Amino acid sequence: MRMTKACGPFLLGRTTAMNAFITYLKNVRAEMAHVVWPDRTQAIFHTVLIVVISAVLALAIAGLDYVFTGVVSRLVGA
Repeated sequence: MRMTKACGPFLLGRTTAMNAFITYLKNVRAEMAHVVWPDRTQAIFHTVLIVVISAVLALAIAGLDYVFTGVVSRLVGA
């Protein structure tokens, strides 16, 4: 491990942890250059699809909750 010269509470020069972090950020930037982003129409289509699927699932869960609540309330007699 490389030692750095201390000057009060500050370190002069980079520590190995800082070098590793900078290398990580450079690698992230390089990988982001390889990402194929969707065009506007694909992004809108997938967004609408996710909203519709979420709404359908929410309605299905609400329906099941309603049915199970009715069954349990009849069993308990409340």
